[in-house]
Amino acid sequence: MKASLIAFALAGAAQAWQPAPDSMLTEWGESLGPENAWTEYPRPAFEREAWTNLNGLWSYAVTPKTTAAAPSTWSGEILVPFCIESALSGVKKRVTPDDALWYQRSFPGPDPAAGARTLLHFEAVDHDATVWVNGTEIGRHIGGNLPFSFDITGALKSGDNTLTVRVTDATDTEWQLHGKQVTDPKGIWYTPVTGIWQTVWLETLPEHHLESVKMVPAINGTVTLDFTARGGAEIPVEVVASLAGKELARVSGKPAETLTLKIPDPKLWSPESPTLYDLSIRFGDDTVKSYVGLRETGISRDADGHLRFTLNGEPYYHWGILDQGWWPDGLLTPPSDGGMVSDIRFLKEAGFNTIRKHIKVEPRRYYAHCDRIGMLVWQDQVSSGTGGNKFKKSSPAWPRLKPNPPEATWPDDAHAQYMSELKGMVDSLHNHPSIVVWVPFNERWGQHRTTEVGKWITGYDPTRSINIASGGNFFPVGHIVDHHQYPHPDFPFDLGKGGRFDDFVKVVGEFGGHGFPVPGHLWDSSKRNWGYGGLPKNKKEWIARYTTSVNKLAELKKRGIAGGIYTQTTDVEGEINGLITYDRKVKKLPAKRLARILANSGLLKEGSDASSTAGMAPVKIPDAAVAPVAPAMSRAEIEAGLSSHDRALYIKEGWIRDPYITLGPDDYYYLTGTTINEDDKREETDPYNVGLGGQSAVGNTVRVWRSKDLIEWDYLGTPFTLADSVHPQPGNVIWAPEVHWVPEMNRWALVHCPKQKSNLALSAGPELKGPWSHPMKGGFAGHHDPSLYHDGSKWWVLSENTMVQPLADDFSRFTGPKVRIDPSGSRPGPDGKPISRIGHEGATMIKVGNQYVHLGTAWSTDRGRKGSYNLYYSTSGKITGPYGPRKFAGRFLGHGTPFQTRDGKWWSTAFFNANVPPLARDGIETRDLSGDAQTINQRGTTIVPLDVSVLDNGEVRIRAKDPAYGTPGPDEVQKFGP
Repeated sequence: MKASLIAFALAGAAQAWQPAPDSMLTEWGESLGPENAWTEYPRPAFEREAWTNLNGLWSYAVTPKTTAAAPSTWSGEILVPFCIESALSGVKKRVTPDDALWYQRSFPGPDPAAGARTLLHFEAVDHDATVWVNGTEIGRHIGGNLPFSFDITGALKSGDNTLTVRVTDATDTEWQLHGKQVTDPKGIWYTPVTGIWQTVWLETLPEHHLESVKMVPAINGTVTLDFTARGGAEIPVEVVASLAGKELARVSGKPAETLTLKIPDPKLWSPESPTLYDLSIRFGDDTVKSYVGLRETGISRDADGHLRFTLNGEPYYHWGILDQGWWPDGLLTPPSDGGMVSDIRFLKEAGFNTIRKHIKVEPRRYYAHCDRIGMLVWQDQVSSGTGGNKFKKSSPAWPRLKPNPPEATWPDDAHAQYMSELKGMVDSLHNHPSIVVWVPFNERWGQHRTTEVGKWITGYDPTRSINIASGGNFFPVGHIVDHHQYPHPDFPFDLGKGGRFDDFVKVVGEFGGHGFPVPGHLWDSSKRNWGYGGLPKNKKEWIARYTTSVNKLAELKKRGIAGGIYTQTTDVEGEINGLITYDRKVKKLPAKRLARILANSGLLKEGSDASSTAGMAPVKIPDAAVAPVAPAMSRAEIEAGLSSHDRALYIKEGWIRDPYITLGPDDYYYLTGTTINEDDKREETDPYNVGLGGQSAVGNTVRVWRSKDLIEWDYLGTPFTLADSVHPQPGNVIWAPEVHWVPEMNRWALVHCPKQKSNLALSAGPELKGPWSHPMKGGFAGHHDPSLYHDGSKWWVLSENTMVQPLADDFSRFTGPKVRIDPSGSRPGPDGKPISRIGHEGATMIKVGNQYVHLGTAWSTDRGRKGSYNLYYSTSGKITGPYGPRKFAGRFLGHGTPFQTRDGKWWSTAFFNANVPPLARDGIETRDLSGDAQTINQRGTTIVPLDVSVLDNGEVRIRAKDPAYGTPGPDEVQKFGP
């Protein structure tokens, strides 16, 4: 490669280079030289074969900031890509905010084909960089943490070319984002970094070439690809996916089109199985290599009502570590690619499944290694407002999770720069499957316009969870409420009174920090070396403190904590609270010992706990060969049952969950629900697919059927798909859709979830079809499992099991806050603690007489996928409550929808939701089903008659009339009357 030619030219000069004397070095720093300084390809997720590495020895000089012209004499040589303050730069010199740092080097001009373009890439320069080629200014970039590039074709000449770079860096004296580096390092603040600190390189491209690709994978094997190209609008893009050298899928189309790759028999990405599919992308004369991991992240509520992270549809506990990414010899720059890999592998072997990358953006190769090794990443935005000399205006006070939090007031230009860097980070790292959480703010450092930032990033990347302010001031935006507690973990549950935290995943985003000094491996033994909670008397006490912290986190998990981040991977300067010393030469505990402490704590019961968090039982797929799918009942049976209104009726075969039936304005019954795509062969080959986990068959369309008599159903196709979503990245599945006729508008409303991708859409006219409009635009995102209720002239939204919120007449906004409507009283949960919610999903509303009836779904045991999936209710004279006690409506009716037929009779839909094939009805009333998820419902749509009446005392009674459904089973943990 050309990169090797440049390095060879520097070999003579390399003889004189040495790391700065009297410096702490890692083993990788000890073996470093100009000839091997970061020679790896810097952009592994979008790789081309030909490139030229410009790392190595450059000339440098420091001048006053007021100096605008390049110096005529140079101070010496600096090893790029290491910052001037680092030992590996060979300089180790501090510069100030009043200085300008200059670089210069020559490079041979490329000999491109006619029309070709040459791009100059900088992976990161801190902070304000201006670049000249042969004396021509080619561009300026502000921001110290992200890659940028310039087209330098017009400035090149044959023979040697001169590249000059000028950098200034205010660090913590202005609004800029600088993370842990400060002008007065001490405590938790570190040495400042100025100038080039990641790889500099060239590539020559065809005139028409690809600039980027954005991938959104799904666990059903589909990958959507959106390209940005320079010219060549009519040139086709072809993408080929392969695994272990075997081609599996291929797609082609114009670069402006969204392409969909369909990978058969998908192997999903997870830390336990980090499968990556190779992608070969061709665009005319341009060829790019990439890869994709098939994974989806999400959030779901467990049997105790606690929100948990999910990975590929399964609950997944985030057991993580705070990783600063600092090095004694390179500071922000790792001494080598191998050094980064060593840290990640140690953490994986120690049992961690998550790294919180703390207010630093790593070289892009770091995330590729996490992709390949299998490690989840919480990625922080680099912060402002830190350090002893911090620019004090940029951070507010810090009441943490208390109500009515303050914010800093940032000027518009500083906020615009913050947003530019936040968007740049998301864009540059979007395709890495390892990244599952974005963290815009750490604690209160630079925290400003929190709600605005949270809403923007939640909408911009709905494929990941948003932790708006880890340990910071809590605002109800994003998906996570995060508390920091040192040294041992804890969480202020009492501050969540009134439901403040109910719709947010609870995590302890930092804890631990137990310090232990290792003599001979301290950054500066003459200064304060510290850890949280003071230093232990000996190593035995240090191990005991660590063990106690992990055990306490395991206890907090039972109370709803869904993730914890231990501080930290390594010692950093004066912080000696790492599991490894700063020079990476001593593991304070072997990885296997750390893994054993984790195993003994019970924090992760089965590996990553992907299938057993908080009582969520493993998902098992019933065998269709053992239990063939039964046909729907005959017309005669259904007609008789509709008339007698005393038995369950299996009215329609076909894979469906959460079936929803409503009577439309044309006097037809309309049926929809969570469905499989119409061309998915698993309808026949995997008929009992439960729609959960890595092999879920849930599709990305809303399918609708229509019937005059609930017997013969006409298929209306897919009036709504994810292509109709308001969200730029709409996700990959549609869950629990409902369609509602809105007479005031003479059109249909459609709602669906999951939470981050929820839509509220309106049809164009009275027919149930598109084009669809979105009156709330992206404002409906976050309303999980939504349902609409029409109360006279007012429409309400129910969501999140269960909140109610009033809608404006045109559905363009909410006219009031969310109100939680739990039943009165409580019942004991599996852990003995009281539960007051009605269930965990499937909330709907009807009105009986003058009483509002709130219906919701739960497992009979209050443990996930254990027992029968049932329907419960409570009543109130006001829609916003207070509601009366929780009552039993019917067994096996979970996520069913009550509806009335034309004759006024009430029914509830029901469906197959179990881990084993359907059970026989005989004797089911006395059968204990607590050992597994079980049902008598066949695959398809069943309707069950309901007795809906007002008793003499004014109370509303709702109960399934079919005894198999109307009798609470022995596995029912709450006791109900007849």
